[in-house]
Amino acid sequence: MRRATLALMSVLVFSAAFGQETVTLPSKPRSPKSGRVLELREVLRISDAAGGFFFKNPENIQPAPDGGVLVVDKGEFLRFDASGRFVVNMFRAGQGPGELQQIENYLVRDSQVLAFQRNPMKCVFTDLDGRLLREVKPDAPVSRLLGRYGDRLLAAVNSVIPVDKVQKPEGELLDIVWTLQLMSLEGRVETTSLTYPTKWFAKRVPGALIADNMTFLLCAPLEDGLVAVANEEGYVISIADPAKGLAVRTVRRDYRRVKYEPEKTPDSQGGARRLSPPREHFNDIQKLFAVDGRVWVMTSTVDPGKGVLVDVIGPGGEYVDGFFLPLPKGVGLHGLGRHPLTISGRAMLALEVLEDGRLEVVKYEIIDPAARER
Repeated sequence: MRRATLALMSVLVFSAAFGQETVTLPSKPRSPKSGRVLELREVLRISDAAGGFFFKNPENIQPAPDGGVLVVDKGEFLRFDASGRFVVNMFRAGQGPGELQQIENYLVRDSQVLAFQRNPMKCVFTDLDGRLLREVKPDAPVSRLLGRYGDRLLAAVNSVIPVDKVQKPEGELLDIVWTLQLMSLEGRVETTSLTYPTKWFAKRVPGALIADNMTFLLCAPLEDGLVAVANEEGYVISIADPAKGLAVRTVRRDYRRVKYEPEKTPDSQGGARRLSPPREHFNDIQKLFAVDGRVWVMTSTVDPGKGVLVDVIGPGGEYVDGFFLPLPKGVGLHGLGRHPLTISGRAMLALEVLEDGRLEVVKYEIIDPAARER
């Protein structure tokens, strides 16, 4: 009883403006097995060596309803079956009905796939074989699709990027504000009052303006109409109710920040230009996922022998668990936030970069050793 009381006291909860709670996580999660290392069991591996498609720069990897995998690449929208066999390229290039120039995001609903294009803006619904079902144009500007939200879609629109502000030779920090939206399957958009600022670092170089994200809009739809959002450099998660336009609670953690060191890359003539952002630490939160109604927080703590530290937080701010999750080949802290990696249920899907530079998409089953001991 005393132990439970101490655990309760270690969570500081107080009322903020408009009834919003701020929850400070305790120093340790409540699971007695926290700190363990989970395992990855390879389920399938997809290589372009067999032909029919070619991996150039896969950007978005998600599970298909049949146990297979969907992959968006430049000029390709690829579906693979549960054995990893290539089935179809659903991308149709062009500007006509069902045709796209670029896929910004996509969602899977039952046996339908919704691909979203930002410019010109439209939503293309197809079946799993890429056959056009219908096409919808949202009735208000939308920048990103973020996930399913009951019988609607969760989306977001960003503010105008103030590129004219970039004048200093050392570069500028730019504020980009994202506003959550709800969109019906018919394209009716409802813009909420929930806003989340993010930061870019931009710099003018001879003949160009280059920019890089300092922070990202990370979003994980939960149950009961709630959504977890992270958008800051520090360990801060907002639990919001978009349908009501309310920020329900803010979850914080006294997190030991990881010092930022520029990535060491070999010099090469004619290579892509890179910025050196003015930062001291990595973002505390690299990715957010919704698993079984809880938030999996992929942090910036990476141990070469264990993987990345993942916190598990309940929608009420409960610090449920924490464990290390191995990272796929070629994935480290640098670039983790951008890397094509998805967790869906107990599966991880990710792009792997092999030593010879080849790209492969791999699906893993996530295995918790603690579950075998029950």
